[in-house]
Amino acid sequence: MRSTALRLTLPLLLLALCLTLNGCFVFVPAPPPVDTSDLGTPQTFEKAGITLHLTNKFKEEQSERGFDAYYTTDYCGVVVLKEPFTLEAGLAERPLEQYIKNVIENNGHENIEPQTADGLWYYVNYNNSSYRCVYSYAYKGTDAFYVVQYIINTQDEETLKPIIHDWAKETSVK
Repeated sequence: MRSTALRLTLPLLLLALCLTLNGCFVFVPAPPPVDTSDLGTPQTFEKAGITLHLTNKFKEEQSERGFDAYYTTDYCGVVVLKEPFTLEAGLAERPLEQYIKNVIENNGHENIEPQTADGLWYYVNYNNSSYRCVYSYAYKGTDAFYVVQYIINTQDEETLKPIIHDWAKETSVK
């Protein structure tokens, strides 16, 4: 009796193990590269004291993580975080370069240095586990700092980098 149960149990355990392992290693193909011929037409979005120049392909979404604005397309996500100067004594006097260094440090991004181009301060963070990269631009307004993050697939980085930078150059804060 015992040997019959063992003979049935062992193949069932092996089958369960194979099905489990097979499910753990499911191959998920990368999305197709972005088609830059159809990114949409220019459109302006204004919210929380910031004006973004994106395209009509972006749709405003409800943020579940407390962002002040959140926009998505098939090829890019954009989130905005506003940090009023009233959050911390002396924040209004902090230079933008120091602020972005603090953002990098506070988010635990080791070995990332801020970059500057065209008068903008930003940094790039890569998430290898999701094959995404995030371009984070910082702005200083009259009453707050803003961080605008553009989230894209790493395979589209070379194509979208100049487009994102152009959008970032057109961004304005009050």
